[in-house]
Amino acid sequence: MMIRYLPFIMLTIMCMLQSCNSSGRQTEEDRTADSNWHGISPLEIKNAIELFDNDWMALAVGKEGDMNAMTISWGEISELWNKPVLTVYVSSSRYTHEFMERNGYFTVTAFPENRRSSLQYIGTHSGCDGDKLKEAGLTTEFTELGNPIFKEANLAIECRIIYKAPFVKEDIAEDVAEIYDNGMGVHTMYIGEIINVWKK
Repeated sequence: MMIRYLPFIMLTIMCMLQSCNSSGRQTEEDRTADSNWHGISPLEIKNAIELFDNDWMALAVGKEGDMNAMTISWGEISELWNKPVLTVYVSSSRYTHEFMERNGYFTVTAFPENRRSSLQYIGTHSGCDGDKLKEAGLTTEFTELGNPIFKEANLAIECRIIYKAPFVKEDIAEDVAEIYDNGMGVHTMYIGEIINVWKK
């Protein structure tokens, strides 16, 4: 009698095990569904000038428990070495710079207009002085690779650093180099291969 019900019993056990195995782990698809993110192609990202100049952006880097973010308004989206790339520039005087130097990935996120005050806050306060993201009302989420993005954003771009180099002040045109006369640290250029793009 027991043998007759064996296939049913085994199927029930397998379903229970599958349920147990998946309940504690959220896949990237699950996360995307939970937060209304959906993946898009890098080709669907809007013009970089419009994106950085009009929308403003937040650069975030690090892992859960050890990360920082800052507002950026300089950046480029292009193709290099047969890869879609996003280039950002971080001054050596910014707290975020040390995070960029010790991590292999970064993210750039865009926000709706009603979050402009949040971006102003994280752009004028340092993460070494406290939890500026909490004060700005931003909620950090993490990608499958463990990189930070923000729940309140409407576009997130995840990048792998494939090149970095500090600017040489002497090689910068004289009228442009004046920006560093106020003591600002010279910027480092970080070129990131775009590996994921999500939109809401």
